[in-house]
Amino acid sequence: MSTTSALGGAGRRPRRTVREHGPDPVDVHVGRRLRQARLLAGLSQEELGDGIGVSFQAVQKYEQGENRLSASRLFRAAKLLSQTVAYFFEELEGQMVTGHTSFSREEIDLVRHFRQIASEDVRDHLLQVAKRISEVDTSANLVPSLEGSHG
Repeated sequence: MSTTSALGGAGRRPRRTVREHGPDPVDVHVGRRLRQARLLAGLSQEELGDGIGVSFQAVQKYEQGENRLSASRLFRAAKLLSQTVAYFFEELEGQMVTGHTSFSREEIDLVRHFRQIASEDVRDHLLQVAKRISEVDTSANLVPSLEGSHG
């Protein structure tokens, strides 16, 4: 046994701490995905906490990346939220984590309510209406305003 390993030090990577370095980007990403899945499922932080055996304050810390989810809690959360464990890591591999992958509350509400529509025909019609509205809205923003040009 070498003296460096007996002293427990040299050769090891310095320990990353939240206090010194901030939350790990992977923990932040998993937390964002947890929040997104929770909102899509229509659950409160308290309901999710009850389902995985923690307080709502712990759920808040998970969602902010301040605390890490253990593998067993992540597995229970995935089951409760009807997601795969892999869902929490999607869009992470090979990328730096940014805030651009999260959805607004309105977008999440839209998806959640869309999923609750039982009729495939109604869902299809709603999708077509949304596409048409976005096309009209986009083209309206491209056309210069005609107000005041007749004066």
